[in-house]
Formats: sequence, C-alpha cells, structure tokens
Amino acid sequence: MDSLLIVLAIPVFLAFILGELWLARRRAASVYRLADSVGNLGNGIGSQVIAALTLPITFGIYALVFARWRFTTLSTHSVTMWIVLFFAVDLLYYWFHRAAHRINLLWAGHVVHHSSEEYNYSVALRQSWFGQPLTEWPFYLPLALAGFPPAAFLLTSTLNTLYQFFVHTRLVGRLGPLEHFMNTPSHHRVHHAVNPRYIDRNYAGVFIIWDKLFGTYEPETDECVYGLVKPIGSFNPLWANLHRWLEIARMSAGAGRLRDKLWAWLAPPEWRPRELGGIVTPPEPDRRGPSFLAAPDRRRDRRVLLGFALVFVAATGFIYAAGAHLAAPAVIIAAAVVILAGVVSCGAAFARAR
Repeated sequence: MDSLLIVLAIPVFLAFILGELWLARRRAASVYRLADSVGNLGNGIGSQVIAALTLPITFGIYALVFARWRFTTLSTHSVTMWIVLFFAVDLLYYWFHRAAHRINLLWAGHVVHHSSEEYNYSVALRQSWFGQPLTEWPFYLPLALAGFPPAAFLLTSTLNTLYQFFVHTRLVGRLGPLEHFMNTPSHHRVHHAVNPRYIDRNYAGVFIIWDKLFGTYEPETDECVYGLVKPIGSFNPLWANLHRWLEIARMSAGAGRLRDKLWAWLAPPEWRPRELGGIVTPPEPDRRGPSFLAAPDRRRDRRVLLGFALVFVAATGFIYAAGAHLAAPAVIIAAAVVILAGVVSCGAAFARAR
C-alpha cells in the first residue's frame, strides 16, 4: 500500500479503535482484550514493515508487465477508467480471498488475519507478514496486461484495503439498503465466524455483490463465534505467522503417498491424508468465550504497553521513511529487524495462552 496514505490513515485507525473501546465500555460489552489487541497490532506493524521490503519487488513485477506486455494504455484522466479499475480490483480481490481460504499454500498466509478470537477494529490490522504479500500480487497482473497504470492500481488497491478496516466491528448493526451491494460489518462478521454455516462465506472486499453472484453469500442470522476451528493458543505474532506452515509441513511429511505429500500444500484446509484421519468436519464452536487468555499481571501489562508504544512510533516513522526512500537499503533492513524483534517480544511477554 502507498506509504504516505498508510501513515495518514494511522491516526484515523487509532481514533476508531479508541472510539470503539469507549463505546464498548459504555455498553458494558467485552470487545477488547489487551493481549489480543497487542497481537493484532503487532501483526499489523510486522506486515507493513515487511511490505516495505517486498512491495518494490511485487509492484515492480506489475510495472514490468505493464511496460512490456500491456495490450493498451488506459488514461488516468478518464473517470470511467477509475470506476472500472475500482470494481476490477475488488473483483480480483474477491477471487484471491476465496482462493486464500481454499488452498493451503495461500491459507497459511491468510490464516493470520483470522486467528484472533475477538472481532474489533484492531483485528482489521492483523495481517500476514510473509504469505499474503507474496501470494496476492499474481491475481492482479491481468490489470497490468489490460493497461491500468501501476500508480493508479497501487492507489486503488490501497483504498480497497483501507475500506475493509471499517467492517471489522461488532458494534455496528445492519446498514439498511447498503447491505444489498456493499460489504458491511454484518456481512464481514459472518466471514470471520467459525460457525459451520458461516465458514467460507462472504469473501467481499468492498462490494458484497460478488458473493451474491458467485454463490458464497450468507446473511448474518446466528450469533457469530470468532477465531479458528483449531485455535493457535498463543499471542506471539511470529507464531501466528508460522504455525500453519509448520502444520502443513508435518501433514505432508506424515502422508504415505507422494501424491498426498504434494497435495497437502494445495488442498483445502479441512483436508487430511488417510493416515491422519481424512477430511475434518468443523464442529459447532464453543460459545462460552475465548479459548485462550493471558494470565493477569498488571506490572507486565504496563511494561508491554510502554514497549509497544515505542515500537509503534518507530514503525510509523519506518513506514514513511522506507516508502519515501529516506535511508539506505541496509539501514532499512536493520531497522526492520529491530522493529520486528520488538513486536515479537511484546507478544511473547504474554507467554503461551492459558
């Protein structure tokens, strides 16, 4: 995403998170937990830090395809171009998002976003460090071939992502006529739920029309239970990004046939080889509350909050500096390592969940 837009959006995100926290307390609703929120924001920081290193590569590939193989050149002065591009980006996001839930190799990256057992604005920022940034970009290359300029694509995809922040809340109900064609908090709550009827539904980014067209739409009726069918049991953002890769590797190693060893990486998440019990049917979720909690410790919490605030400020400066090329690559990489280490230490301070 465009670094300046992200930096400008950060205070807006914080304002909405604090506003949601205040409103939840007014309503006596349990929406935020410190350990979970630190994990969410830590994953968000890590995703942006690593994106600063990977975006020049992935965006460069888009620019290369546009420069060498585009069929035509579309003008950024055309209002029609911007409208078509906005819908096209959202449609291609729908197909990436759907694939990311049905192919293990993609799910291993996207699963990070779904591993929180809460549902609030901080969850919107819980993004993959490694998998998604490296697997999403091929889905958008048709736009380069079609002649949509790289800068226009980058801006549009950034706006698409920013919109999605606002659908991550429990405190907003249905939005009347907007429910028919826009992705709303109600629609996206369904997407994050582990209720069997809700799994793999409502992949929309901005427009819910794609789910209605392609048969993946499900309205919100039952109360949503959030998280994963198999909870990760940790608040450490590094583990959140690695656990599914390790699970797939173990599953592949445990398969007896070579075909199953390879298929483990491309199969849907519920698939298991015969040796490991076969296909898993998602159970009805436990509705008593989160499956993992951090042990109470006020002294630790104060220490983590102070450390995380410092990491957050450093990360904000890093995102802008990296995007504006204000430092040498070696300095950027070193700063990224330090920030990621800080994020991991904050999450690890809560130890394994209990």
